Amino acid sequence: MKNLLFTFLSLLSFVSCNNADSKDTSSTTPKEEPTGQKNLCYLRVEGKDTTTVNIILNADGTVSGTYDWTPWGKDGAHGSLKGRKQSDMLTLLYDYTIEGSNQQEEKVMKMTGELMAEAEGELVEGDGGVLKIKEGAKLNWKPLSKVDCK
Repeated sequence: MKNLLFTFLSLLSFVSCNNADSKDTSSTTPKEEPTGQKNLCYLRVEGKDTTTVNIILNADGTVSGTYDWTPWGKDGAHGSLKGRKQSDMLTLLYDYTIEGSNQQEEKVMKMTGELMAEAEGELVEGDGGVLKIKEGAKLNWKPLSKVDCK
């Protein structure tokens, strides 16, 4: 009788432990893995013209994203960004289409708090046909405001 009772309690204990391990955990919040990425979006409105910049900053300093310039009533420029962030400066290659033609241009941007500013200056054709800001050119910094990403 003692052996039967001991066996029954052992079996009951074993079944209880297994049930505790197999509980449904689908109602718990999934654990988010840190990706080290930041998705940031910026906008500039000049009259009826808009410029939108969406970037992904990676923990290793690489940057990717999109840059879209949409002037009122005209064809715009739409394309991708790739490059690096060092301190508060971004040096990016803008690969875009404008009026049906493909073009590449170096973009230099500065991030300060909630703002991003884009450097504009005289462009020259560099290696491989990439447009670059002329060395020593006077720069005009055009601000973009941070907006919610859609």
